[in-house]
Amino acid sequence: MPHLPTFRVGWENERLASYLLSRFSFVAHPASVGDDLGSDFFCTIFEVQTRSGTDELIPRSSFAIQVKSSGSQVSVDNKIDYLMRLEMPYFIGVVDQSPARMEIYSAEFLPVLFADVGRPDRLALALIAESDFDRNNYYDRLEDPPRIRMRCPLVATLDIEDDRPKLTEKVSALLRVCGRARENIASRISEEHIYKIDENGVLRIIAGPGSALHFRMNFLKRFGEVFYNLHFILGDAAPDPFLSAEIEAYDLLYQKLKTLNGYGPALPPFVSAPYGFLQQKLNDHK
Repeated sequence: MPHLPTFRVGWENERLASYLLSRFSFVAHPASVGDDLGSDFFCTIFEVQTRSGTDELIPRSSFAIQVKSSGSQVSVDNKIDYLMRLEMPYFIGVVDQSPARMEIYSAEFLPVLFADVGRPDRLALALIAESDFDRNNYYDRLEDPPRIRMRCPLVATLDIEDDRPKLTEKVSALLRVCGRARENIASRISEEHIYKIDENGVLRIIAGPGSALHFRMNFLKRFGEVFYNLHFILGDAAPDPFLSAEIEAYDLLYQKLKTLNGYGPALPPFVSAPYGFLQQKLNDHK
């Protein structure tokens, strides 16, 4: 049976993508011809460090990438559950053989989208230029047929002729996206729905069914952290006026929450214990 040209082109593009990715990352290609896992490659970016005159490859961030031969929009209707469970940054790579290169588009807003709208029935990823991307308006609800279309901005274009300095610059852009995406994935998994929107520190807080179930416990965890840190900051010295006022403010909130209906007669030990440690240190200073 003769080979179909389209399959051959797809195979060639995967080989080219594998080579371009291998220039800056360890590449795993787990899928066979008959499998469609949702990602063609899993990559771990490495950093080149020189030690005793020898270059060493140090692993950094990992990500998943799906490779396409063309297209400005990718349907992922059959990969929604996979993407919701994926715990690493996700990219789309579009390969061109002439000139030999691959454009990499970021789907870093997937965890924000799933927190925002829940599980969509249908989902498409629109591949756009970074200059066209509005981080405050990153998806559309389309009606015919009903579906969500999420925009994915271009992060970098890997060219087969890239020298090491140029490649390093592009990999740095990928690392920045991976860092934000990892933080947002962790926020969604832990049900702490505060998401980093850009590299300037802009945050987005999402209230909804997940957040409403968990925000009280998440706040109490941070509250316990407050008292441990105040205990640490206080150290062996008496508190200065600002620290005294700050401790008093948190103490008032503690007393209010301790008797608030719904929390019971006492706050959890991970709050009350560090509070007690702090009070003991304050008493010692007195």
